[in-house]
Amino acid sequence: MARDSGATALEGVRALAQGLAPGELLPAERALASQLGVARMTVRAAIDVLEREGLVRTRRGVGTERLAPPVSLQVRLRSFASAVREHGMRPETRVLSYVRSTERPAEVSAHLQLDDDAETVHLRRLRLGDDRPLALEDAWLPVSLVPQLDREAAEGSLYELLERLDLLPTEGVEVVTAALPSPEEIAVLEIAPTYPVLRLSRTAVSDGVPVEFSRVTFPADRYELTFPLAERLSLPLG
Repeated sequence: MARDSGATALEGVRALAQGLAPGELLPAERALASQLGVARMTVRAAIDVLEREGLVRTRRGVGTERLAPPVSLQVRLRSFASAVREHGMRPETRVLSYVRSTERPAEVSAHLQLDDDAETVHLRRLRLGDDRPLALEDAWLPVSLVPQLDREAAEGSLYELLERLDLLPTEGVEVVTAALPSPEEIAVLEIAPTYPVLRLSRTAVSDGVPVEFSRVTFPADRYELTFPLAERLSLPLG
């Protein structure tokens, strides 16, 4: 009987959620339990299943909202904003920090092939689509290549800036791994601690010159990543 009521609740809550527009809220658990004729605990279990499927998300103090379908993102050397626009979403960039300094991780210097005394711009940015957090990005660029990159310019597209400077990336290397989110990622990306994230590291090169090293964290439930494949003789950085 418990199994039947659980299946009934799951089917009922799923049907209600699928009928909502992204961002709309499900009725409260008590109301759902009354509507479906099951226990409130059974409704809670059904919502947990739908959260794992990425159909809904429960926000404390707000309720359970319908999520938008995953963004199908083709991983290639292009503007993040343009990829978001292709999905009919309004892109937005929030600059969380802007630092111009010679201090940076050794990994960044290695990928950008910089001497220790060379300055870089380090940007931490939150990328959104229709006000929904989609990615947390750290990017480093050599100041010598982009001296005009100030905080205001960082609110726009870096790749459009690089194109104006004739530094648009022509090749690169990307590495993708999966992990559980850090406390900061949980807060900024508005995800549950148990939701996995995808971490993408990219070195972008323009005609043999490294122009950007970035690390991007994506909520795994909000993306379907596609990687175009092509045979090549060598990688840009060997």
